Amino acid sequence: MTDVQAPTIALLVSSERGRRTLGQAVQGFGYQLVFDAAPERVQLSELTEVVADLWLLDMPDESALADWLLESSPVPVLLGSGEIPPPEHEDHVRWQRRLLQKLSALLGDAPQAPPVRLVPAPLPISRRCVWLLGASLGGPAAVKQFLDVLPAQAPVAFVYAQHIDAGFESQLPHILGRQNAWRIRNCTEGSQLQHGEVLVAPIGRMLHFGAEGQVQLQEQPWPGAYQPAIETLLDELARTFAPHCGAIIFSGMGEDGVAACGRLRRQGMEVWTQSATSAACSTMPQAVRTAGYSSRDGSPDELAAALQQWLEQERAADA
Repeated sequence: MTDVQAPTIALLVSSERGRRTLGQAVQGFGYQLVFDAAPERVQLSELTEVVADLWLLDMPDESALADWLLESSPVPVLLGSGEIPPPEHEDHVRWQRRLLQKLSALLGDAPQAPPVRLVPAPLPISRRCVWLLGASLGGPAAVKQFLDVLPAQAPVAFVYAQHIDAGFESQLPHILGRQNAWRIRNCTEGSQLQHGEVLVAPIGRMLHFGAEGQVQLQEQPWPGAYQPAIETLLDELARTFAPHCGAIIFSGMGEDGVAACGRLRRQGMEVWTQSATSAACSTMPQAVRTAGYSSRDGSPDELAAALQQWLEQERAADA
């Protein structure tokens, strides 16, 4: 059976918070986000190259970009999304439902759209549990299988480091997010990683996290031979989120991240690996096992079940 292509949406939103919230919402509804920018950073010539089924705008009325889209866009243009209540406010879900009704009226229902649910309020960084999902050849299928089994309500967030051609980076959220309710997104400067989310590490820029866990992107390549560098990202997660972090190394070639897995284990944190029998390419997880750094081995389904149990034990221990 051929997958039905989700309708595509382009965002042009002035507020960083509004752009982040709208992006999470439309992807959570099951639509595909193909463009996401602040109006002041976009040239009119760039808009002509964007292919989308709908434009969602929230910007000053006098904007030349808005005027051009309203006059020239061949697809519907939705102006404004209403005042966005904070995620912890009881009106936030009502706002999401109103937005979904507007989008459905213009685009139809998205295939496999999950139920609208409240986006959690930002957690203090000391309470955020963040694991790295590292993969290379065969990784997308394994990671998707893992996410399909693990409930999106689990109190954990992921950073997904996939060795892949840069041209496929923007497609990973759609590939991984079909048929599950995880909020999977590409990196946006200043955004906060929250439970229930999967952040796709960028290929061509280095990813750091600020003192409060906010995304910081640097316009420089990753060190070493791998893009993104699992080694560097593991050290970054340990620096920012320890002791509430861990790593799962899925299918792939090479030995990226082995030394950092050892540093993670010496700090008492978990490092798990995909089993050789379930991996399309077992070289990368096998390198971690051979070095003695894997504390659990299993198929994507088994690792998802084990992580759910581990999270429940951690929550009970903190109660």
